[in-house]
Amino acid sequence: MEDTLRRAEIEVFGVNYERFALSSLIEKLCRTLDIETVAELPAHGAKAAPSLYSLGFGLQGKQVVLINGVEEYKKEWNSLGIGNNVQFTAQKDILRTDFDDNSFDFVWNFAFLPTALDPDALIEEMKRISRRYVAVFSVNAGNVGYPIHSALHRLNRIPWTHGDRRYNRRSFVTSRFESHGLSIVKKGFVDCPLWPDSLGFRDMRLHKNNVTFENVQWIVPYVEMLQENKIPAWMKVMYACWENLPMVSFIKTLYSHIFYVVAEKNQSSDE
Repeated sequence: MEDTLRRAEIEVFGVNYERFALSSLIEKLCRTLDIETVAELPAHGAKAAPSLYSLGFGLQGKQVVLINGVEEYKKEWNSLGIGNNVQFTAQKDILRTDFDDNSFDFVWNFAFLPTALDPDALIEEMKRISRRYVAVFSVNAGNVGYPIHSALHRLNRIPWTHGDRRYNRRSFVTSRFESHGLSIVKKGFVDCPLWPDSLGFRDMRLHKNNVTFENVQWIVPYVEMLQENKIPAWMKVMYACWENLPMVSFIKTLYSHIFYVVAEKNQSSDE
């Protein structure tokens, strides 16, 4: 679709911070885990530009495959000088991809698992094509904004479009991973600013304006920040001094917009 026929949507400050916090966590994962090749299955977006959640891996020099992503957004990778670190590929069925077993070190997705038609089948496929790690990052139902967002859907009589709510809980995803024979190596929270997660007002506007990935052109300020090496000081302070402040999980979940679970395959069971 021509850009002139699409409405422009600028990612808001909360999305900018989310991208910064996610990339900062990915940098830590790359330092502590044995990761060289990454697959994002699938490389969708969540009310934001698709195919950019793995930018952090590309910035760390890792090779990334984006499955069923939107190749238009490769321009953002190119603008950061990491276009050679990413490959886009299309699969007819993400539950039965044509990749060989053990193809990637790290297979993950962002905010997709709750909406998958068959989450267990997707986990199993992620496990199959991974040689080591499987990970899910998802919207956190424990955040104080989550029930408000849910209420707005009811008040506006807009069906809940964000999938199976069970997969918005870290404990549930952890248990599902373990049921697939995966061993949890890291779990935690990311994107934990002082403001609540999406209260749903922006979501309602996008719903009412029928904004989809086919009719919107996303503008991504975070990429421009990286290009100019001008990450706002408030982001750095929020991440370093607040987000990384030690808290018990019960408290942390109230602030966290996103949780993550990283698991490892039982190598002996795959031999």
